[in-house]
Amino acid sequence: MKIGIITFHASFNYGSMLQAWALQTYLEKKGNQLEIVNYRSHIQKVIYHKPISFARKDVFFATLKRFVLYPSSIKPLYKKWHLFDTFLHEKLNTSKEYSTIKDLETAEFDYDMLICGSDQIWNASAPDATEAYYGNWFHGTKIAYAASMGQYPEKNAIDYYKRQINKFAAISVREEKARNILCNKIGVESVEVVCDPTLLLNGRDYGRLITDEPIIKESYIFFYTPVGLPFKYFSIVSKLGKELGLKIVTEKAYYSKDIRKFDIDEYVPTGPEEFLNLIKNATVVCGGSFHLQVFSILFHKDFYCINGDKDARTNNLLTKVGLQDRIISLEHPNERCQLHINYTDVDKKLVEYRDSSEKWLLRQVNCHYSIQ
Repeated sequence: MKIGIITFHASFNYGSMLQAWALQTYLEKKGNQLEIVNYRSHIQKVIYHKPISFARKDVFFATLKRFVLYPSSIKPLYKKWHLFDTFLHEKLNTSKEYSTIKDLETAEFDYDMLICGSDQIWNASAPDATEAYYGNWFHGTKIAYAASMGQYPEKNAIDYYKRQINKFAAISVREEKARNILCNKIGVESVEVVCDPTLLLNGRDYGRLITDEPIIKESYIFFYTPVGLPFKYFSIVSKLGKELGLKIVTEKAYYSKDIRKFDIDEYVPTGPEEFLNLIKNATVVCGGSFHLQVFSILFHKDFYCINGDKDARTNNLLTKVGLQDRIISLEHPNERCQLHINYTDVDKKLVEYRDSSEKWLLRQVNCHYSIQ
């Protein structure tokens, strides 16, 4: 069976690219032929531009600001961009590139099915979440897997959703909030809540992307959060590093000027593969990213999640596997559980969570293919 996927595969962040690779890899393991629709809108290319870029006036000023405030960050940030670009072209099976919805409408796709998702493709407030991600340009069977409307779905976007979300053979979403909107506001009869595609695979599967050689040789805490300059986060991980006697490694080059007073020792330019390497080989993982928690669990790492009580995805995941005590609240940063995690019960709960999502996905793929 040939399946197309449309998702945020070219957003240069770890979660987006790794969830695209995960869904591609999972369905390939089940004997399908996969292709990611290489839709890259102009706005998305502007958002994820090279560190040195003069594509638009605002991008020019952002580049100029980076030169002035963080001159030493240019080289590592460029290396990081290159690592993402390499992953995109070497690890993802993509179609020819399409820039507009009209391009998609006039293309001749030979997919037996189109999957919309995962990631925040239905986040109406995301500038690059265009109408293309609802798949109305595809003239065949389509389903949604783990589509997300974001952390705070737009209440004033209901009419937009009603126009866009139609003719799906089946719909699954990543968050309970999205299911409530689709069922109660849009009138969709049946919506399943499923796991993020990254959780369809296990740690061994991701081992295919990681070199045997650790990037950092000695013991360390790996710290990551997508938040810009999270000084409260820095304080928490700095204190943890002193208590455990471990150096702290992060991945954002522009932190270098700001993190010295927090005893964060090293930053490493990282693409998706290097991100996994740094998590897998860390002694402790700490930060505020959903996918950081995902891979910490898959690699059986001791970890803490900062501010996870404010993120629905993270809260849902940690509750599902019985690890909600890993959360460190910004309001009570000194309150945390013991470091070591016993993964015996966690793995059992994760298997249950994964199995229900697998069954839903494979049922849709096999059912709708067999009736064509």
